Parts: sequence; C-alpha cells; structure tokens
Amino acid sequence: MHHPNGRSRRHLLGLIGTIAAASLLLVGCASGGSGASGSGSKQELVIGSQMASLPSLDTGAITSAGYEGQRLIGNLVYEGLTKRDVSDPDKPAGVGPALAKSWDVAADGLSYTFHLQQGVSFTDGTPFNADAVLYNIHRYMDKNDPHYDPQLITYYTVLTYVKDVTKVDDDTVTFALNQPFAFFLADLYNVYFASPTSLDKDGSAGQAKKPVGTGPFVFDSEQANQSISFTKNTKYWGKVPKLDRITVDLIPDPAARTAALRSGRVDWIEAAQPDDFASLKAAGFVTTGNSFDWEWSWQLMTTQKPFDNILVRQAMNYAIDRETIAKDLLHDTATPAYQMMAPASPYYDKANDIYSYDPAKAKDLLTQAGYPNGIDITVGYITSGSGSMQAKAMNEALQAQLAKSGIRVTLDPVDFAGMYAKLGAGNTGWQAANQAFSLEQPSSWGWTMGCDTSLFGYCNQDFQKLWQQALTTTDDTERAKLLTEAGGVETKDAGWMYVVNDTAPRAMSASVKGYVQPKSWWIDFNGVYKG
Repeated sequence: MHHPNGRSRRHLLGLIGTIAAASLLLVGCASGGSGASGSGSKQELVIGSQMASLPSLDTGAITSAGYEGQRLIGNLVYEGLTKRDVSDPDKPAGVGPALAKSWDVAADGLSYTFHLQQGVSFTDGTPFNADAVLYNIHRYMDKNDPHYDPQLITYYTVLTYVKDVTKVDDDTVTFALNQPFAFFLADLYNVYFASPTSLDKDGSAGQAKKPVGTGPFVFDSEQANQSISFTKNTKYWGKVPKLDRITVDLIPDPAARTAALRSGRVDWIEAAQPDDFASLKAAGFVTTGNSFDWEWSWQLMTTQKPFDNILVRQAMNYAIDRETIAKDLLHDTATPAYQMMAPASPYYDKANDIYSYDPAKAKDLLTQAGYPNGIDITVGYITSGSGSMQAKAMNEALQAQLAKSGIRVTLDPVDFAGMYAKLGAGNTGWQAANQAFSLEQPSSWGWTMGCDTSLFGYCNQDFQKLWQQALTTTDDTERAKLLTEAGGVETKDAGWMYVVNDTAPRAMSASVKGYVQPKSWWIDFNGVYKG
C-alpha cells in the first residue's frame, strides 16, 4: 500500500534531473510601460520574475521552477480538473472547479466521479473530453505508454493514490483510489492536461518546447533563460483574459528587477525589495502583499550533531530576533514566525507560539546540551528563485544574531539547482539548509518532515501518526484539528528554526488594474488588464 508521504526523496531526485541552473543579471532599458520584449500591444503585461532559468514546458516538469514556474507559466497554458480558488482575498485558497465543473465522492472516499466542462478544446482544436483525460493519466502512470516520462510522475505524487481511471461517457470519468486520500481534489490542481494530438505528433520533446493545453493563454515564444511570452487564448472556454499578451522576463537579481520596473522595461515584479517599497509608492507604483502560509526557515538536520539534540534546536529558536528582521530588514513585508504554522494557515493555533528572543536562554540550553562554548555550523541557502525573499541579507542578519549566543555560522550560498542536487546526493556538508516553501498542501509535508522521506532527517513518530491520519480523514474539522496538533508537535520538537512568514511583496505600474493579492502563491491573471 502506498504510504501518504507527499513529495518523497524520489520526487526530489526527479527534480534534480530536470532543473537547469543558471544565473543571469539583466539590466533594463527604457521602453515605456509596455516592455521592450513584446509586441508593443497596449494590453501586454511584462513581469520581472525571480527565476534564474526556464523549466521544461512539459506539464508537470514546469514544477521544477517552483511555484513561480507554475503561477507564471504552467497555469497560463495548462489546466487541471480542479484549481486553487483565490476568489476571496481574505481566505486561504480553497478548491474550485476547472476542467471538471463538478464531482461526486463516494462515501468510502475511494471513488471520485468528475463531470467535465463541455465545449472545451485544446488550443490546437483537439476536443477536451473523457478520452483526453484518460490519455493524459495513462501517459503519466503507464510505463508502457509511448509518451511515458518517468520524470513527470515524480511531480504528481497524487496519482500514486490512483488505482485506475475509467470513462463513464464522453463528459464523465471516474478515478478509483487504492486508499482514501483527503487531499485528492486539492492536489489535482496542477495535474495538467496536454493535447493528445500534439503529443502524438511531436511527443514529450515537442511538448517541452511548444506546449499545447486548454489554458487562458497560448505559448508564443521563448528566449532561452531570458524570457517567455504567451498570447491570449481568444477561444478560451472560460472567462477570456483582458490581456492580449504576457511576457515573463527572468531577472533573478532583486535590484535589477526594481531597476527594470522604474525604467518601464517591465510592468510588474515578483519579490520586490522591502527597502524600495516606500520610494516606489512615492513614485506612483503600486505595491501589494498579503499574509499566507509561506514558511521561510532553516531546516535543521536532526540526525547530525549538534542538531540531533533537541536542546540545541530549541536554542536556535531562542537565539534569533524575528521582530527585528521582519520590521527593520524586511519593512513589514513579512511577519515573525514563532512556530511551524503561519497565522494565515487554517491550522494555526496561537498557543503553539512558544519561542521568543532570549539569547540568555539560548546559551543556557546550549550549556545543558553539552556545548558551553557554543557550536560551529554550516548552513546552505538558496540565493534566488521562487520564494527565496532577500536571502543574502536575511541570512547574514541571522548569522550576526546567532553569534551573540555562541552559535558560529558559516554560510554557503547555492543556486536553486545546487541546493537540490546536494540534498538529493545526501552529502551537503551542511548542518542546516535555508529555503522557503508553502505549507498549503499538507500532502507534500513529507519531504521536509516525514519519517524516511525528509531530506533533513527529521522524524517524530507522534507527528508522523497525526499527519498520516489527517491525510485519510475526510471530515474537514477533524482533519484540521489533527494538522494543528501535528504542527504543535513539530514546533516543540524544533525541527526548524522558524524565522518569518512571507507576504509575497510585489510592485507594479499604476497602469496595471484588476489585481487583488490573494492569501496564496496562486495568481489569477484573467481579470488583470492595463489602463
């Protein structure tokens, strides 16, 4: 039986084979508000992205660029049966209909029947129907399928719960599961569907270069590791976008992103620098942010000294001044994190906010643990990319704070690909790693916290039991209680050093209209326009 371990080590090893590493500093040139890389259309939106390299464009492989790859590329071209519902900016993302307009769930949780949207076509004119669903699912799961790619299933852990898929009629399919899985609907959001005609003609290699989906935008062009462009799908089955074109420029350096926005080269930047917020506002730019369950932390390698000792892990959490980092360094574009769950999470309980800034207590805990003279550790951190925030400045601030408690830190900066290559190989030379990730999908917690699947060695059987029970609990209230309790266990265990929760700060030209920042990493561009 498959154990619900979320993204396992196998998943991350799959990532390593597909992530292309590159660092590129792009400097802007003035071009008005429309951006130099596009067609000059009044309704072109040019976005400055944190990504350092473009992923393969074949469905699940887009995930190799992280959530930014999904929200700025994948979700434009492709769709799943479900989607993240971010229609209410005051609530965490829920599950909404996409290519499936509705569904029925069997009482035992082992069968899901999806009623498909009618009149939907892929952008090459191929009908989307039950046959197209089966074609894609078989491609992901059947090793004998001519278009099977072993990498893709590593991004779609949700499909390991699927026993088989059957066609009821042209507009209805049923998924039979091998065990109940409470997050089945939620995790289908990025199981993307590609055109069977396109795959039959050009195969996976063709899809990776020129994707064909059902999404609101159509792939147009790509400049290798520089930019990628999409045009409006005028025959889109849902709400047709107002924008005629979206171009995503890769600008991993945050200062260069700000310069590109000021010059008019781009209209919108991801991960705007906190230091620039006030001046950007004063210059007439729009800044946005919203709390959501994004965790920026150090993941402590609990099977290695000194972090095999819980007292040392707890000392780390008393030795840092989160408020100063959130307020003075990040200018309130993040909030202090005192536990595993962010306040924006449905699983947050304030009672689990158990840490504070107390260097004296940190020193005392180190002494109790047998380290009266402090400790020396090396920490690897991702320099840029999806969710990295202001990684260099933040890690250097933490390094200085920890030194006051006798915790001497050597920082080892790596790019996105380098981080996962080292973690996958299991020979990092680090005692901790810094990266940021969303806890919006509890099914994916395994790669950070699951016994036998955590890349950082963390294993607490009490946490494991609560988490796995939650994954098969269909009652929403009871499941939330289990996950809240699991978060409390992990927090007391100090599996991470909890630092801040991001608010996804963005900045954009005042000409960008119709955008409301959700409590999620997901973005819906269909209502965005320039005016």
